[in-house]
Parts: sequence; C-alpha cells; structure tokens
Amino acid sequence: MTAHRVERVTALRRAEESRVAELSRYSQQSRWLSNCAEKESMVDQAREANLKARQAAEEEQRKQLLEKQEARQRELASKEMERQMLDQLKKEKKEQDRHEREMQRICDTSEELKDLERQIKMAYIKKERAAQHQEALLLRKLEGDREQAMEELMEYNRQLDIRRQGERASERRKQLTAQKE
Repeated sequence: MTAHRVERVTALRRAEESRVAELSRYSQQSRWLSNCAEKESMVDQAREANLKARQAAEEEQRKQLLEKQEARQRELASKEMERQMLDQLKKEKKEQDRHEREMQRICDTSEELKDLERQIKMAYIKKERAAQHQEALLLRKLEGDREQAMEELMEYNRQLDIRRQGERASERRKQLTAQKE
C-alpha cells in the first residue's frame, strides 16, 4: 500500500466518520426536535384541556348564578304575591267591618227595626211560654197516668190478697173438714 493510497483511505475514512458523525448529530437533533415537538404538542393539549375545564367551570358558575337569580326572583315574586294577598285580605276585612258598623248604625237608628226587634222578642217569649205550658200539661198528664197506674196496681194487689185470703180460708176449711172426718 502506498502512502498515497493510505492517505486516500484515511481521507475517505475521515470523510466517512465525518458523515457518520454528521448523521448521528442530525439523528440526535431530529430526536431532540421530535421530543420538543411532542412536548409542545402535550403542552398545547394541556392548555386546551385547561381552557376547556376553565370554560366548563365558568359555565357551571354562570348556571349556578342564573339559578340563584331565578330562585331569588321566584322568592321575591312569592313575597310580593303574599303581600298583595295580605293587603287584599286587610282591605276586605276593613270593608266588612265598615259594612257591619253601617248595618249596626242603621239598626240602632231605625224605629221600624227596633219595633221588629221587640216583636221578635215578644214572639220568642210567647213561644217559650207556650212550650212551658205544653210541658206543664204533659207533666200533669204523665203524673195523672202514673197515679192511675199506681192505683190500678194497688187494686190488683188488694184483689190478689183477697183471693189469697179466700184460698187460705178455703184451704183451712178443707183441712178442718178433713180432720173431722
């Protein structure tokens, strides 16, 4: 082997080593860039996931806030309705009281109504007296019926005693006649 050839082989080897080193650097740089791109893609995905999560949380907060506002509006509407109903009831009660006072005033000042009231009272009194009279008559009749029933019972008992005494006397006579014989 000649020196020239050795130099040439060495130069080729060095060129080959240089090319292998260059390919190795390229491969290493390509892996590094691929790794960076992958990490950047993961960062983008993480950012996108975070953004979606944040948007979902914000949407949930908006829904909760809206629900709270709707509940508050319903509560306010309910309280307003209760207040209106209470006002209406007070108004009706006031009107009824006024009407009753007016009726009482009319009754107090009207002679015709006073006369009617007296007549009604008299009718009640007469009705009560009639009921008492009827009750007294009924009590008298019941007392009479009771006394008559007692008299009938006493008469029945008296006749029963007479009959028993007669039977006893008859029995004694039979015994006496039976003893004489």
